[in-house]
Amino acid sequence: MEPKGEAEFEFITELFAVVAQQTELQPILDWLARECTRRVGADECTIRLLRPEDGSTKTVIRDRRDRELEAGAANWSFALKSSVMGYLMHAPGELATPDITIDARFPGLRGQSSVVRALLAVALKVDGRVTGMMTVSNASPGRVWSKHDLQLLSILASQSAGVIERVRLRGESQAKARLEQEKHALDKELLVARDIQMSLVPPKPLTAGRWQMEGRLVPARQVGGDFYDYFAVDDRRVVLVLADVAGKGVPAALLVSTVQSALRAFAEAAMGPLQVVEQLNRTVLRSAAAGKFVTLFYGELDHAARRLRYVNAGHLHPRLRRSDGGLETLSTGGMPLGLFDSTAFGLGETSFGEGDSLLIISDGIPDAENSSRDELGEERVDALWRDEGGLASTRFLDRLMDMVRAHRGEATQTDDETALVMSPRGKT
Repeated sequence: MEPKGEAEFEFITELFAVVAQQTELQPILDWLARECTRRVGADECTIRLLRPEDGSTKTVIRDRRDRELEAGAANWSFALKSSVMGYLMHAPGELATPDITIDARFPGLRGQSSVVRALLAVALKVDGRVTGMMTVSNASPGRVWSKHDLQLLSILASQSAGVIERVRLRGESQAKARLEQEKHALDKELLVARDIQMSLVPPKPLTAGRWQMEGRLVPARQVGGDFYDYFAVDDRRVVLVLADVAGKGVPAALLVSTVQSALRAFAEAAMGPLQVVEQLNRTVLRSAAAGKFVTLFYGELDHAARRLRYVNAGHLHPRLRRSDGGLETLSTGGMPLGLFDSTAFGLGETSFGEGDSLLIISDGIPDAENSSRDELGEERVDALWRDEGGLASTRFLDRLMDMVRAHRGEATQTDDETALVMSPRGKT
């Protein structure tokens, strides 16, 4: 039998060498369990650590000397774990027993089937605080644990406890740092995406003939791909568009940028609404990743002729509000962009009276949910548009977004909320 001092020195030297070579906790625990099993000559070593958040135990390693036992190995029962840990936390010293199932100190285990019988356990302590336990055990009863067994296991536990705690805390700190880095990278990406997205929407309203166009975009934190646009193509015609690109973050924002630049190029090439949307569909097919698509409403107002021509590519149907407050749905269109090369789109056309207004929204508005998961719904948007659509565009957009915020309350905004209004000039 080697002297206690030499055994302790050898163990500490080897332990520090292992710690120096390893950055993760698990390989260190693996080594500790193997050493405990070998040095004490037990069937098994088990190390359990207390979870700081709730005081429960977690088995972090089990090692068996006799690998033939492994096929029949089973985890400790809850009663066994809680009994041993409870004893070590409230009784001074170690727990040594030749058969825990008949030990008078544990009446709750009497007669139970157990994967361990003879057991020696000591607490892992750091600054007097129990952080876990280290146990060695035999599957068969009858072993009388010697003073040397106890001294050896106590040495292993006392020298290991501080190392385990430091490595565990270091791992938690590193994991927290990685999470912070990932969060920072995500936040940076979201800011880039939002900058791209917001740079594409018009900075101010546009007037054309007797009408004014104005939009509002409230991006969700997980930036999506909503955008709106309006611009004149000649002295008679103006284009207005609202689109929703499937996806989040920078990829969606970049596809928005591609769609908007292509859209302007096609419109300014004197193409009609149907041709513009057909060309956009081909552009999205070439540019988007598999499974990505775009819903879009494209309208062209001839303000001199008071005529609106439009194509709806899978987008929510806009509401045309007549001067008397009646609502009409602009539903002519087709499938979203980017799904099929041969998609056929329908061209819609309607007169646009002097007192008429048009509202286009993204699905983030009617789909807005409160904390009870109730959606705002298109019916409430229609009611507001019917009752207050006669207001100036700025005032109505304020009312609409206020209604969405009030409905959502404390719930998280999960999608972009976008609206575009074309209304007569001079309203208050």
